[in-house]
Amino acid sequence: MSELYLADTSALIRFSRGQAGANLGRGRQRGARRPASRCAHDMDRLLRETFPYYPIREAAWEDAAEVQYQLAARGWHQCASPVDLLVSVTAAHHKLTVLHQDTDFETIAQITGQPVRRIA
Repeated sequence: MSELYLADTSALIRFSRGQAGANLGRGRQRGARRPASRCAHDMDRLLRETFPYYPIREAAWEDAAEVQYQLAARGWHQCASPVDLLVSVTAAHHKLTVLHQDTDFETIAQITGQPVRRIA
């Protein structure tokens, strides 16, 4: 099974600008660039496959608070925003790799041990 990602806005912006690394998502990019050759049903299917839905659990707030507490215990309490923490705990819950261009996720991963991948 291939690695699945939860992309932070920092990664999505660079991806949309063509600034992502050459090894990220070339096949998906090519498929999504030719919508005229696909019917609406095929495009909907392609979007669902490319961007599946992963809900944020109610307990995510408590999980984020726990990670924030652990960051504070190391003096890193100002590194991550609430949104960064929610992205991280949601990715961890669904066993996804956080795709990012933001060092805050690497700091969070030092606490959680979850996989993260910085785009180049």
